[in-house]
Amino acid sequence: MIQKKNGIVVVGAIFVDIKGFPQDIYVPDGRNAGYIEYIHGGVARNVVEDIANLGLNSTFVSIVDNTALGEDVKQRLQNRNVNTDYMKSIENGMGTWLAVFDHNGELAGSISHRPNLMPIYSILEENGDTIIENSDSVVAEIDMDEEIVEKVVYLCQKHNKKLGLTSNLVTLL
Repeated sequence: MIQKKNGIVVVGAIFVDIKGFPQDIYVPDGRNAGYIEYIHGGVARNVVEDIANLGLNSTFVSIVDNTALGEDVKQRLQNRNVNTDYMKSIENGMGTWLAVFDHNGELAGSISHRPNLMPIYSILEENGDTIIENSDSVVAEIDMDEEIVEKVVYLCQKHNKKLGLTSNLVTLL
């Protein structure tokens, strides 16, 4: 059986930014009419989409909510030809950042929810050798649990694959 190439494999989290903007003067303890945006994000999700937008083969190893919003995130990646075979849909599988902006566009307050990313470790335990062996290279988000990052490093060393690291603040190749 011929195994398909996974191209550049990206391992990491998905976040969805929920941003609220008032139509008028923002009143912190009042009711504020305005509009809300949902923006697909997360460092690793952004990286895998950017790779696909360049026309390169990419595979995403991640978790996503088992909701309509999670399905929307996954569908958008598939529409950009990202291989999502190694994405697992689970309850609370995505992180969220809820941000409220004032009438000047300045951040007035926010709350961030980081998901439990350990199901990614399970994906790597079950399929890691196949995923990494059939990749060109790997990019991993280092803001994940230490066990997940160690597993990615181990698999890259085992299969002699180049590993790039990325996070919210820095990218290392």
